[in-house]
Amino acid sequence: MRNIKGGRYVLLCSGLGVCLLAAMILAVNLGAVNLRHDWIFKIIVNEIFGRELFASEWKPHLVSIVWNLRLPKVIAAAFIGASLSLSGVFMQALTRNPLAEPFVLGVSSGASTGAVAVILLGGLTFAGRYSLQLGAFAGAIGASMLVFVFSGGGNGASRLALTGMAISAVFAALTNLLIFISPDTHKINSAVFWMIGSLAGVTWEHLPPVVVIFFAGLFTGIFTRRSLDILLTGEERAGTLGVDTKTLKRALIVVSALLAGVAVSISGVIGFVGLVIPHISRTLFGPVHGRLIAPACLLGAAFMVCADMLARTLSKPEEMPAGIITALAGAPFFLHLLRTGVYKFGD
Repeated sequence: MRNIKGGRYVLLCSGLGVCLLAAMILAVNLGAVNLRHDWIFKIIVNEIFGRELFASEWKPHLVSIVWNLRLPKVIAAAFIGASLSLSGVFMQALTRNPLAEPFVLGVSSGASTGAVAVILLGGLTFAGRYSLQLGAFAGAIGASMLVFVFSGGGNGASRLALTGMAISAVFAALTNLLIFISPDTHKINSAVFWMIGSLAGVTWEHLPPVVVIFFAGLFTGIFTRRSLDILLTGEERAGTLGVDTKTLKRALIVVSALLAGVAVSISGVIGFVGLVIPHISRTLFGPVHGRLIAPACLLGAAFMVCADMLARTLSKPEEMPAGIITALAGAPFFLHLLRTGVYKFGD
């Protein structure tokens, strides 16, 4: 499927979009409290338009379950999955290494450390309600720079993976140290959330940052798609073909860190989405970024929605952290790539 024609490509992307929509509808329907499907549709329509277009046949608390609990979580899961996938695509282009992704490279751990530091130590008050996102971004960009420097540019697969693991361990230790020295039990309980990866507690207020950053990242990918393809051939050749590699790499580091940082600030550390999804998308649609970005985002969104849905239903009425599901799916995939050496972009 490497040379998919235009009509077939549009058809496949449309199919992925339909699958994503179906997964989101199913995720809103499933939960500890069973609801009639038509009630869910009517509640959402009534809340969108702010009036009762459909007569209320349900108890008032069901409106809160659908509109305030399930729907924002499902939408957040979709954008987080898409953001992590897009971040993985950018990191892999930046390092020319399909093993690169926010979790493996320690970027997610760095973002978690930044978020936990804001929770436990305060600061960044000038950012107001977005101080947590800013702290997560600062941690993510710091981790990105450290991995990139210590891995020698990230071109060697084994060196990159080992460097990422080391940086991840350092930031995990820093996070644990912050928790250990904090005297506030309530803040500690809040901070532990960022270490397990869960969408519990997501509200409508959490959505604007991740939505805005995702579309900014998507625009960056579309605008630089040809330069990303050329970058895969090597920096020297890209430079001779007119690509400003230094500016492009800096932009990719910042945008990748933003995408991962904002996602982590909402969901905590979610692993392997940025590894598994771009690899599958590249296998199915080829390495050309003009045809890779859209399906990677759609697949990542659907994967994260399904992971959160499984987390909510497998152990109901309790809610399992979604990070457990993504790790169980992604870690064996990562080990398989390392064992078989099948981590090439392909031609």
